Amino acid sequence: MRFSFEDADKYGSTGGSKTNFFSLKDDGDKAYVHLLGDDMNDFPGYAVHRVPVGDGHRYVNCLREAGAPVTDCPFCALGKSDPEISKVHAKLFIPLYDCDTDEVKIWERGKQFFGELASFCSHNPEASKVITEIERRGKKGDTNTSYRLYETKENDDFDMQNVIDDVPQILGDIILDKTKAEMEQYLKTGKFEDSQQDTGVVRRGNTERRTPSRRERTNEDDY
Repeated sequence: MRFSFEDADKYGSTGGSKTNFFSLKDDGDKAYVHLLGDDMNDFPGYAVHRVPVGDGHRYVNCLREAGAPVTDCPFCALGKSDPEISKVHAKLFIPLYDCDTDEVKIWERGKQFFGELASFCSHNPEASKVITEIERRGKKGDTNTSYRLYETKENDDFDMQNVIDDVPQILGDIILDKTKAEMEQYLKTGKFEDSQQDTGVVRRGNTERRTPSRRERTNEDDY
């Protein structure tokens, strides 16, 4: 279930696919990126379930709107009988262009990051044109890790339209988009009959260098 920034509080708190994800390794690490969107309308949240698929886990789109009966979504209807699958996660999947690696990546964040992103976009109406510094605050393994976004004073000729085709489809690639019947079948068989059973797809930007690399970093999981 896709939702707007204004509806974020209606969905649950903070696996997935092998998409080319963005991450920072440790406390104080920084990166320079272009957000691939200009305002919060370009960064919707998604209400998802995390379910076992193959040898890993995948996010599956929740079918239930906030406040609707749990029977609208077979996974929600599991309730306490399977709290791992029934739990609804509120997620952001932020497309960005990593200036260090010259790649389009997806930055997965939880509900708590909505405020930081909304504040940044409100101060930068054309956010994609800004060279944005992302700073990690929290050591590796710290579940209280937070991130700050800063507008830099540097300028370049970046045009989001040159790389937008490299952005994977959030709903369909990163998040499995399943019908009620497909969810019910999964609960009977433990798999989705028509879906890939790996942990997702890898999308890497096939782009020429558009901005200078600013530092070398190793991308690892956030926690």
